[in-house]
Amino acid sequence: MRKLKLVSFDLDDTLIREIHSVMLPCILNGKEKEHSYIQEQEEKGEVNYKSADYLRAELLIGLEECKIAQSFLEIAKPLKNIKSVVEALHERNIKCIVITVGPKQVAKVVCSIWGFDDYYGSDYEVVEGVFTGKILNYIGAEQKIACLQDFCKNNNIKPEECIAVGDGSTDIPIFEYCGNSIAINSSQKVRKSAMYAVDTDDLTDILEYIV
Repeated sequence: MRKLKLVSFDLDDTLIREIHSVMLPCILNGKEKEHSYIQEQEEKGEVNYKSADYLRAELLIGLEECKIAQSFLEIAKPLKNIKSVVEALHERNIKCIVITVGPKQVAKVVCSIWGFDDYYGSDYEVVEGVFTGKILNYIGAEQKIACLQDFCKNNNIKPEECIAVGDGSTDIPIFEYCGNSIAINSSQKVRKSAMYAVDTDDLTDILEYIV
């Protein structure tokens, strides 16, 4: 394996669990029940995950973006020692980014709290500090690769110098693109697509596969 220069992290069910990145602002906007209904529709196969996210985006109408940073740690359920892992990787000159299908506004807060080098996510429209309920640019599975390529191009990093960490089906394309990958708390299908797999509530457990 070539020396690693970058670790790309998924967000939902990878860094935070139970409360997903689009669910959190729905809760802040008093729309938890409506979110649950959309979730049920998705689980029944009545809507696909992308259509469900556009429906969830509408639940954010009127929410002030600043409330995400104000309340994130009160609501989110992060894995243990995220900041310690980012710091350990930085000590080895390995950059860390977050790439999520969820709102980039939540990824931005995650980046700020735990010290990630950059973030990418779906662009939920915000006008004068308030969510409009629209998604301007949606980041799906294939778009995750484009996000990784963008960061790598700007930082002179090759795909084989990256390792992707994720849990879901939207992470499989980026696993395959990088070649190096860690499935964390994932299904058997995702585990089969990864180089390594770990089940844990402590993010430091991934370090043995990286450094």
